[in-house]
Amino acid sequence: MSRAIGETATVAGLPEWVVSAAVVVTALGDVWFVFLFLGVLYWFGSALPGPVSLSRPHSAFAVALALGGLALTTALKEWLRLPRPAGAAEPTAAGLLTMLPPSAHAQVAAADGFGFPSGHAVAAIVVYGGLALLIDSRRGYAVAGLLCLLIPLSRVVIGVHYLVDILVGLALGGGYLAAVYRLCGRGDAPGRAMMIALLVAVVGAAIHYGQDTMLALGGTLGARIAWGIVGGAVAHEETTLLGGAVSTAVGLAFASGFAALYFVEPAPYVSFLGMSVVVAGVLVAPLVGEAVTRRL
Repeated sequence: MSRAIGETATVAGLPEWVVSAAVVVTALGDVWFVFLFLGVLYWFGSALPGPVSLSRPHSAFAVALALGGLALTTALKEWLRLPRPAGAAEPTAAGLLTMLPPSAHAQVAAADGFGFPSGHAVAAIVVYGGLALLIDSRRGYAVAGLLCLLIPLSRVVIGVHYLVDILVGLALGGGYLAAVYRLCGRGDAPGRAMMIALLVAVVGAAIHYGQDTMLALGGTLGARIAWGIVGGAVAHEETTLLGGAVSTAVGLAFASGFAALYFVEPAPYVSFLGMSVVVAGVLVAPLVGEAVTRRL
């Protein structure tokens, strides 16, 4: 039974430029963008200039939130197995988007797999809402609020979600964020937040053994083990701009494996092992970066 309540017909009549803008906005909630953005915040830490500068432990907490949101979405999609709107797998054709290579066009303007709840809605609340709480500024809350509105709505505009998918996603993301903050404080316990994410991922893996659930399980397990080993050292490590740049280079080398796992789609157990290594390497990168910087 369709979950549509009239939104499909409404967005079909929107101007081309609105659809093009929605595709750009929706990328801000894509898995690759979210984890690259959080990775840069973590690798540079407090040395990063600008309003989003956070300590590395606080950035690690944000990474834990994103991993938990991904695990929650994956588990629920596999449990409920509800389809997306008809045509969601076909890239939206609008303006300059049609000039992109076919693979890139499909990546940013289409979606496959199950559609309920919206992972972008969960990510918007958990990631950008979580960052706003960590930054704790009026401007941060305003920007986060705008992103939490526009990113989910963009999914309806490009035709890959129903309105109810994003409303439920926002509610779930808000509930998860509130629960983690209740149990872990304002970013003071990244390891505990990673453990919560791991427990959610275990539930997802129990529901279904597949690539997405194994990616979530591998990522959360790798994060929890790595932070348990190096978290204290990262928290006490010197934070420098040059060290952040070197850390970013190291982290991106590991993050390239993250991209490969998503695009190559290997066997689930390979995804599990690979993602564990990728996330662990991402978290260890600042120790390598600052150590290399001291020797320069």
